[in-house]
Amino acid sequence: MRLFIRTEASTQIGLGHFMRCFAIAEEARAQGIEVTFLLNELGEAVMARLEEIGAKGVRIDGSLGSAADFMGMAALDLTRKDWLLIDGYAATEDYIALQSQAVRVAVVDDLNVLERFDCDLLINPAQAAKPADYKRKTRARLRLGPDYALIRKEFTQACPVSAEAPFVTIMFGGSDPSQLTSLCIEGIYRNIESVHVRTIAGPANVHTNDLTKLEQKLERYRLYASPPSVARVLAGSALVITAAGGSVGEVAAMGLPALVLVVYDNQAAALKACPYPVIDARAGLPDDLGAQVKALLDDPARLAEIARNAHAVVDGEGPRRIVEALRHV
Repeated sequence: MRLFIRTEASTQIGLGHFMRCFAIAEEARAQGIEVTFLLNELGEAVMARLEEIGAKGVRIDGSLGSAADFMGMAALDLTRKDWLLIDGYAATEDYIALQSQAVRVAVVDDLNVLERFDCDLLINPAQAAKPADYKRKTRARLRLGPDYALIRKEFTQACPVSAEAPFVTIMFGGSDPSQLTSLCIEGIYRNIESVHVRTIAGPANVHTNDLTKLEQKLERYRLYASPPSVARVLAGSALVITAAGGSVGEVAAMGLPALVLVVYDNQAAALKACPYPVIDARAGLPDDLGAQVKALLDDPARLAEIARNAHAVVDGEGPRRIVEALRHV
């Protein structure tokens, strides 16, 4: 059995899809399964991650479903003994069905906008995902809900806690194209005195230089650019501010409290189903963001309850359960 993962990653679209697929790849490699990522770009950050776990990377020109994509996929000579995991919003019904003719296909879905899913395994780790959502769309085995959250191992292993004063950590994925990090810093510093803030800038963040300059101006602010371990930076956070997406499950698996922002329409489901307090920031950050953060920090009992409830939803064992499904479907 070999596992091929077809997804996309770049400074424009970020590394979200790659990183959540990496959680599955990490577990698969731990179980001795050969893993190859099929990507539109093979940047330094991506290749470094693949080297960590002994996975391969192959560049596939063009987006999912393009002529170049089909040519690149055909050259791989996949068989029904292999698995192809597809994770990308450009994947269409026909694209999935065509790939399923040659190889066993697993699909990671979080939008449920396709009319059908002609695949063998369908994964949707969203808290709101239910079997009824896919009843007339697929005959695939379903792996739905936060039991299948795609959590990398670093978030399930104990990390040393910093001895620094209580701090807030801000992170918005691998790229943060809307510069939400700096906007959140400004909102917090306007409303909370003596607050300590950490920010995590991902490897595809093109605004890291601006954040570095901000670090030089502000006391009690530290920037972590592409840290070797995100979990180590997060450990001990009094509060984490992040966008709806894979990072929510990561923070929950660590047992930390968080405030979640819905930034894009494809994150809207989190408004109704999220283990954390949620703010709709699709039209921009609310003017009272700093005040909301202060209210949370001033209520340690509520923060503790938020953290407990979130951890009860996401235990971090999703990748293991998914690899088990790949072995037995």
